[in-house]
Amino acid sequence: MATWLETCQQELARLEITSVLADKLVTLCNKTGEDLAPELVQKLNAEHVRLNRQLERLHANRFEVAVIGLEKAGKSALLNAWLGQEILPSARERCTFTSTEIWSAQTEHDQLLSIQYYSKEEISKLQQQRKEALAGTLGDKERKEIQEDFDDTEKNLNAIYEFTRQKNGFSQNFIDISEINEHLQAAIFKNRAQSLAIKRIQLKTVRLRSDRDIIFHDVPGFNSGIQMHSEQAIERLKSCDAIIYAKEMKQPSITGPEKEILVIADSEDPSIKVSDKIFVVLTQADAMDDQIDFKETLAKHRHYWPAVPERRMIPVCARTHLVEFGIPSEDTLRRTKSADDKLKLKKLGITDGILLLKETVNNYIDHERAEVLQKRCDALVSNMRQYAGDILAKLEPIYGAIADGDVEEDDLLGKEFNQWWGREWQRIKKDFDVWYAESIQGRKEADALGAEHQELAALHAAYEEKIEALLSNLTTGQMDELKRIYTAGRTISMPDPREGNYKIREELFREIQQKFETELTDQLAQSLQVLIDQIVQKTQSLLWETEDVRKTLLNADESIEQARIRHGFQVLFLRFGRVAVEAFIAKPLQARERLLNERSAEIKTLEAFYQGSDISKQDVTHYLRYGFWASKTPVPPAIVRTAKTAIKAAISPDATNSAFSDSEEQQKLPEPNNFERVVEEINGDLAALKDYLKNSVFYAAGFVTYCNQELERIRNRFKEMEDNDRQWIGLIRTAVKYERNPKIPYNIAHSRRDFRLRREIALELKEVRESYTQVY
Repeated sequence: MATWLETCQQELARLEITSVLADKLVTLCNKTGEDLAPELVQKLNAEHVRLNRQLERLHANRFEVAVIGLEKAGKSALLNAWLGQEILPSARERCTFTSTEIWSAQTEHDQLLSIQYYSKEEISKLQQQRKEALAGTLGDKERKEIQEDFDDTEKNLNAIYEFTRQKNGFSQNFIDISEINEHLQAAIFKNRAQSLAIKRIQLKTVRLRSDRDIIFHDVPGFNSGIQMHSEQAIERLKSCDAIIYAKEMKQPSITGPEKEILVIADSEDPSIKVSDKIFVVLTQADAMDDQIDFKETLAKHRHYWPAVPERRMIPVCARTHLVEFGIPSEDTLRRTKSADDKLKLKKLGITDGILLLKETVNNYIDHERAEVLQKRCDALVSNMRQYAGDILAKLEPIYGAIADGDVEEDDLLGKEFNQWWGREWQRIKKDFDVWYAESIQGRKEADALGAEHQELAALHAAYEEKIEALLSNLTTGQMDELKRIYTAGRTISMPDPREGNYKIREELFREIQQKFETELTDQLAQSLQVLIDQIVQKTQSLLWETEDVRKTLLNADESIEQARIRHGFQVLFLRFGRVAVEAFIAKPLQARERLLNERSAEIKTLEAFYQGSDISKQDVTHYLRYGFWASKTPVPPAIVRTAKTAIKAAISPDATNSAFSDSEEQQKLPEPNNFERVVEEINGDLAALKDYLKNSVFYAAGFVTYCNQELERIRNRFKEMEDNDRQWIGLIRTAVKYERNPKIPYNIAHSRRDFRLRREIALELKEVRESYTQVY
């Protein structure tokens, strides 16, 4: 027969291999639960827990024994006798709310007493459970004890809470067990508040076998009526290797609570019968009247435990053993007459049974438990193999076809994706065209009066605002600067008005040209950029905010693109803006004849595009020649609509004739003869320039047409990039493939994520199959 150590090593190796299979099965079931029967998954999870618990015990090489029984069955007295000293609460003093653990210590220096207290919340929960128990059906004795515990807890609540605040509890090392006896007795018997606060007592001692890691769990009675005590008993049964069942000798029956706890022990270790690991210890054997009564009662016990070997049903008298061989308490000594007890046991034909119990348990530890372990591990391995076979049989037909190389992810973005995108692109184009017409597109003849769309009208307003700001803040136009230029090289009292006029206009012309060529075109470019940004934002919205839409659509470094737009505005403005500035500012009134002749066509074009409310100002040639506006009958503005018609009107013979036949007889304004008159003439020309820049140059330059052309270019590029080059489908396909944009509403039966999961499951199924073949 194999030794325990040999069996332990062999089974540990088996279970570790089985654990790999179990872990993979659980992971697989978490992903494919809907494909499996819930009952199968529940069985697998339960067996997985049992497998891990057994592995943990094998790694720790511990032997855990649950000492259970009804309240007052003598569990603690039995353990005191085992230890040879009465240190645990028993019988009359038992605090029914304490769970005690006795651990084997390797050396005397490893011996330790540790006390853990309930939390404040657990005390409240215990009181509530006591209250519920008192409201139910209880025996008189049990009701009395629970009522006493409830009342004492309420009475000592504040003192109990002082102990609950000790999160780490209490611990003390010792060499001789007598060193902790007084402290333990004081905690349990003398201080009622402390005893009510104790949750668990842990005692490490060499009085258990030091060559084995052994733990005895003395748990509260599961018939105490308190739910927390029953839960503690059940938890101990889940992790125990063996059970010492304390049963009063004079009670040869199995009560309802006893049956329940045995059923639980059976269910927690389904592969091992309770009879394979239980020791039925018949306590207080000296209570029998005579040998006949003893034998009859023992036979009745064996009738209730037919599957338990006779060697593991042991009558004991713990008190007699403690008095004769150990260190009993003073109270036990007062209540016991050692000679009488020994004589009675002799009449019954038995010993106190403690040494026999120790020998039986030690034999089980050294030999029998190896068989139990092997039987338990056989069942764990067999069950896990069965569950693995059932799961493989169910899942391989579903996922096994997805093998490496059979299907690629890109295949999932083929025909179905193309059909989906074709429908989406038609919708996107339609939505884009509707939005563009409503929000961006100008009306026909966009450069005519009132022709610009609302969005482009904002550009016109920005243009006018900039003209106003530039001409109002001219450095040369400030009075001090005008005087400085006018009198340069002369005194204010002895100037040459004509020379001063020329000098001022020369400086003024230079400053206006410079500002208009930079600041004005920058403002126009910014206004157009706002409209371009609206288009780009709309395309981004229609393409579900996919990354790189803006970069792809503009197809250039944006700073270069903006410089190109500014240059376009500059060219347009200089075509007519420079003429206007030159006509109104460059020369004084008396020196404009040559300019009027050389720039006649451009000036007539400015007149043709004039859209101001004062129609008399449409004849700018008259103003430039004579210094004032001619009164004339308004020409219907409807005849001028576009640049083409305006230029045609400007070069027609009729356009060159004055509205009045006597215009040649008009006299020019006199030449300014002092500083004030020079400033008056210049301010008049500035006002006229401002008016024409706003009401003529804007339309003549074709700013709105230029804007519309740029916007149309962006609009057409957006559509042509897909219709001609299929660029947007590539961008969207990439975003779907790499899951970069969850906003894209691409939902098909086998999405990329679903494919990955299915392939992952297929690979895990292969691993499970490989692990399945390795389990033995």
